[in-house]
Amino acid sequence: MKMMRLPVRLYAFLVLTAAIVWCFSGCSGGDQKPDQQKGNKLAKKTSSTDNFLSYTDALTKLPLSKFDSLGIVPTNKAFADKLPISIYKGEAIGHDSIIVHPYKNSDVANIKAAIRLLVAQSITDSLTIGDFTRYFGDIKKEKPLIGNTETPLPVEITVDANTALKLTFNSNKKLALAHVTMVEVLKYK
Repeated sequence: MKMMRLPVRLYAFLVLTAAIVWCFSGCSGGDQKPDQQKGNKLAKKTSSTDNFLSYTDALTKLPLSKFDSLGIVPTNKAFADKLPISIYKGEAIGHDSIIVHPYKNSDVANIKAAIRLLVAQSITDSLTIGDFTRYFGDIKKEKPLIGNTETPLPVEITVDANTALKLTFNSNKKLALAHVTMVEVLKYK
């Protein structure tokens, strides 16, 4: 009988040890995601296209008085960790950044000021006219004043009564799939 008790006791000890290990391994907190352990909510990762559209939208909401190099600094700082933004100061800047060039316009009576955005090549590859129409609305329909050209003419999207976007893009058979190379945020009043 003593021989019989030893295997039963050993079996019970092993089962009890396995149950305790299994119970405590579930309580280690290892099943939490890294962002939850830090107390951060899981944020949806946004693409550079979405960030660029949000940046452009932020610029369209600026008043006319902020359409200069100093006025756009807070907006640029807000997007500095999301986009490679550089203010144009007369010298060449690399192709890997969005070149921002604000200017006042005294020649054309309708357009008071504008901000020109030369889109970085890495963003141009994924940024299309269709992205802008989904975000800002339809393209302003105009009768062409000249015939077909080798380089497509820019298109315009009216954001509100005083603001419009002028988009320059690469040639493509379908306008919605054309890659945007330059954006101008135009302020009328």
